[in-house]
Amino acid sequence: MTDRKRPKRRPDTTGEPAGPAPEPSPPDARPEPQAPQAAPPAAQPSPEQRLAALNDKYRRAVADLANAHKRFQQERERISKLVTAGFVARILPVIDNMSHSLRSAQASHDAAALIEGFKLIEAQMLQIFSDNGIQPIESVGKPFDPEVHHAVTTDVTELVPPGTVTEELGRGFILDGVVVRPAQVKVAARPPQPEPQGPAGDEPKPEKN
Repeated sequence: MTDRKRPKRRPDTTGEPAGPAPEPSPPDARPEPQAPQAAPPAAQPSPEQRLAALNDKYRRAVADLANAHKRFQQERERISKLVTAGFVARILPVIDNMSHSLRSAQASHDAAALIEGFKLIEAQMLQIFSDNGIQPIESVGKPFDPEVHHAVTTDVTELVPPGTVTEELGRGFILDGVVVRPAQVKVAARPPQPEPQGPAGDEPKPEKN
């Protein structure tokens, strides 16, 4: 008898499962990462090494501080020179006007013109001072103040109370509350009072030997 090949069974397409479906693997099923191996502990520096490191940091800090102080001094000197140069530049026109007034007075021999020229120069100089915060100290008629006045001499008078400034011999100036120069002043003082005398005949008589 000859073997007949059996026809292969076609898969069932009626919708019924042929058998249990394989279960899907869970989404978090991942291979567990291996824990990193601990690094070997680093060697601790010796006390000598720590002391050397601290000394190096100290020297660097001292050097940085010295350099910063040097830069600060240089910057302060530079600013001071700029301020001085700016102030001198404001004064130069005053010197020019003074020289011009002197030449004009010498050529014309006019004393009134010379006086007028110096008045203008004084006003110009005071304006420059005012623009830079420098104000004159008021003195005449004010009570003597040792903080802003310097008594050069006294003025014996009864016209004003004692201790009143009667004359300004040198003008003083103040800058932001700081006295640049105290005013040189003359201060009123009481006239000396005559000594009281007793009635006539009260003078002591000379003793007789």
